[in-house]
Amino acid sequence: MKKLMKRLILSLTVAGTLAGTLSIVSANAQASAKVYNISETTSSDGTHYFTVDGKYYTPEAYAAWEATLPYNKYGYDSAKLKATKNKSGKSIKVTGKVKVLNPNLAKKHQATYVRIKTYKGNQYAKLTKSMTFSKTVKVPKAKSISVQAGYYSSAKKNGKTVKTFHVTGLSEKVTVK
Repeated sequence: MKKLMKRLILSLTVAGTLAGTLSIVSANAQASAKVYNISETTSSDGTHYFTVDGKYYTPEAYAAWEATLPYNKYGYDSAKLKATKNKSGKSIKVTGKVKVLNPNLAKKHQATYVRIKTYKGNQYAKLTKSMTFSKTVKVPKAKSISVQAGYYSSAKKNGKTVKTFHVTGLSEKVTVK
């Protein structure tokens, strides 16, 4: 059945291209190591649709699908993430770099910290001007650590200053070596 559908689609594509009524533009959208094959198609009657990995979308449905991609939700992504145990094995040094994923969202709120999530809870490391960080965390039994970029905001509640961490980056997980 799948072979029959592929042959049918291929023959319609060839026929439409030869007739000059079909225009196909292929592109790749990449979001956190997932690559999508996207093609834009206009048929002879003027209907317009998108194909994403074999699924057909109307322009409205495609816009809704594209809005759910991670690079449309977050402004930053962690790169060159490394977690290594020290000689005694009691602590882990976490280093990495944060890169801009979506410039428009990154302009709204600049990431100034990263949240390092372990089995013992969260710890925070300040980002340098070159968007790198380094933190030694005392978690001797950790197998993996996840890192997320963000920023702090503070507000007064009941006479006390409360700091809130706002996430602006994708969560990246790294195994401890």
